[in-house]
Amino acid sequence: MAEKFFASRGHGVLSLADDNDGHGVPISYGYDLETGRCIMQFVLDTASQKQQFLEASDTVTLTTYEYDADDTWQSAIATGSLVSLSSEDVANWAAAIFFTNAANVETPVRQEANETAIEWYELEIESLTGRENIGDGRTKTKFELEQ
Repeated sequence: MAEKFFASRGHGVLSLADDNDGHGVPISYGYDLETGRCIMQFVLDTASQKQQFLEASDTVTLTTYEYDADDTWQSAIATGSLVSLSSEDVANWAAAIFFTNAANVETPVRQEANETAIEWYELEIESLTGRENIGDGRTKTKFELEQ
């Protein structure tokens, strides 16, 4: 199922847009299978374009994949909107989801950077789709989740 694959990855590319300009951001995320919540931590600095694109993007996509060979791969794409989380939300549940499930989180290094702000977001998933090719020459839809 795409949902289990999505939960197991913990990293991907978040695609944002501002009018006709696109911006892809490599990102770690945490996805909780029980609640369907997807949590991300953004580290924003003064030179970052992320803030501009975050503010302008009504709909975003988060793509994760695993590629072994031309005929053996998996991918999942979550589409939805980003919602800023309050400090209370983060303290209560978001940080736990993120730090339990996100891949390659290097928090001490991130927090030492000068002139950065840490912001938390939840991706409210409207659809989650997945595809795979398992080497038999056929690509199939694994799972579609409509919320």
